[in-house]
Amino acid sequence: MVVFAIGLVALGVGRTHDRSGCNAGGRLAFQVGNGKRPVSDAPRAAQKLLDHCRGAQQLTNGVSALVRVKATGPAQELADAAVRREPQRRDSWLALAAVARLKGDQAANRRALARARQLDPLSFRASS
Repeated sequence: MVVFAIGLVALGVGRTHDRSGCNAGGRLAFQVGNGKRPVSDAPRAAQKLLDHCRGAQQLTNGVSALVRVKATGPAQELADAAVRREPQRRDSWLALAAVARLKGDQAANRRALARARQLDPLSFRASS
C-alpha cells in the first residue's frame, strides 16, 4: 500500500511539473508572438510545449503565436506534432494550414484545409 501511495505522489508531482512547463511554454510563445520576446526564443518555446503539453490545443495555440512573427521552423514542428497527437482535431489541421500558408505552399494549405473541413464541415459553411 505504501508503494502504491508513493507511486501516486510521484505521478502527481510529474503532472504538476508538466502542467507548469506547458504553461511556461505557452506564455513564452505568446510573448514571442506579441513582440515582448525576440523571435530567437521561438525554438525554446516550441520545445517547452512539445516536452510538457499532452494534447494538441496548447500546440495549436503556440502555432498561432509563432506564425504571427514568421517563426516558420518552430511553428511547423508544433503543427506537425499537433496533427500526430490529435489527427481528428480540426484545429490541428488548421494550424498545419497556417504554417503552409506562411511557407507559401498552397497545395499543402489546401490539403490541410480540406482535412479540417472534412472533420468539421459545419464550421466551413458559407455564411448567408
